[in-house]
Amino acid sequence: MKFKELVFVLYDLGISLPALSKLYREASKEQLIDVLNGDFLDVHFSLGAFSDEDIMLLSSGSSINKSKEYIDSLTKDFSLKGIQYFFYYDKEYPEQLKTISSPPFVIFTRGNLSLLRDSFVCSIVGTRNPTKETLKQIEQAVNEMVSASVVIASGLALGTDIHAHRSTLESKGKTIAILPSPLDNITPKSHIKDADKILDKGGLLISEYYKSGTFFRKANYVDRNRIISGLSNAVLIAECSEKSGTMHTARFAYKQNRPLYCFNNESTGVQKILGSKTAKIYKNISDLGI
Repeated sequence: MKFKELVFVLYDLGISLPALSKLYREASKEQLIDVLNGDFLDVHFSLGAFSDEDIMLLSSGSSINKSKEYIDSLTKDFSLKGIQYFFYYDKEYPEQLKTISSPPFVIFTRGNLSLLRDSFVCSIVGTRNPTKETLKQIEQAVNEMVSASVVIASGLALGTDIHAHRSTLESKGKTIAILPSPLDNITPKSHIKDADKILDKGGLLISEYYKSGTFFRKANYVDRNRIISGLSNAVLIAECSEKSGTMHTARFAYKQNRPLYCFNNESTGVQKILGSKTAKIYKNISDLGI
């Protein structure tokens, strides 16, 4: 196994993030091999890497072998599907994500990585049941943004998200979809063809999840939203209720110091955001300052 695959095994095993960070930065490949062969005490004494919980995990040869076999099979499957993965310390890991609170230790990507390096990214998010007027506003905003080479990001969800993605593709632009599920288990399944089209048109899929068939948590959506805003240079809230998941994205954008905009409508979430003075009304592309 390569160095990254050995780290991936330890990540899958459940080794703590502080220990993984220290091992990635300070351990050699040979030391990681020793750790996974059960000879972890020398590494622990020299680096002071492991917690008591980590040592318990590393003491289980059967658990280690299970993770080795799983990650070996998974990475081979990734290679066939064009899925890449990057740890926080890899040079390919998006710089903008490193600035947020609780960044993913590893992200999984499929598609055009240059969109994360060379583009102004605006995320467009909102309710799963947008009004016809909001849908028209999304189309107009997206068309302007694409003309200015802005990349549109969203969460591939029903309603606002998928309309933003589809409008971008119809305008011949590039779009990034951040998922609450593994990249080989698109959620929702009704948008699998959209995900394929995003890739075909030079876009990008991103997730922090890799285990298909595991229990799917509602919290995945909230966690996903911090990545949507974290990857963006600006965040546009189209329409939302006060108790919707979109409000999490708005709060993340504020905490991450991302410029926040809203369409001017009467939805309770938009009115609360605008009333808090944390966002500006979006009128046209000039509001983004590009």
